[in-house]
Amino acid sequence: MIKPDFWIHEFGESGGIEPFNPEQVNPASYDVTLGNHWICPTRDPEETTSDHFVLFPGEVILATTAEVIHLPRNVVCDLKLKSSLGRLWLNHSLSGWIDCNFQGQVTLELQNLGPYPRELTAGTPVAQLVFMTMEAEPKVAYGEQGKGHYQGQHGATKAWDEKLFPRRTGPRRSDAA
Repeated sequence: MIKPDFWIHEFGESGGIEPFNPEQVNPASYDVTLGNHWICPTRDPEETTSDHFVLFPGEVILATTAEVIHLPRNVVCDLKLKSSLGRLWLNHSLSGWIDCNFQGQVTLELQNLGPYPRELTAGTPVAQLVFMTMEAEPKVAYGEQGKGHYQGQHGATKAWDEKLFPRRTGPRRSDAA
């Protein structure tokens, strides 16, 4: 069941979202804002800390929420990009699921699908967290017994193991048969 605004207020005020801003509570979600840590594989240096980042057309970036969340063992979260940003061709194209018991900042996988460079600014509302109650607590929650590679993450965080999707070396697409 999706958690309503009054639950989100109680959750945030009790330390479940840090920092918590009551003005970011919606009827069934909480607006999270951009942090100031960025990882862009096409840039040198690849990783930077700044309040502003210009994302060029077709470019991808790992960003982070400014907020740290502390999910209980019986609540999961779904991250959804703010629709106004999607209408400007910003895309959060990959993972948005947050398991119960997750503790940390949320890494965002953003891509500029539009024709113009766009400036990302720390503190800008970027996505909404939709909280849902599980039917029961799991036997082993995220962050327990070695489960949860990203537990406690701060800042944009790369994949824990690049072997999951190895880089290809050799000819580029235009050179391949």
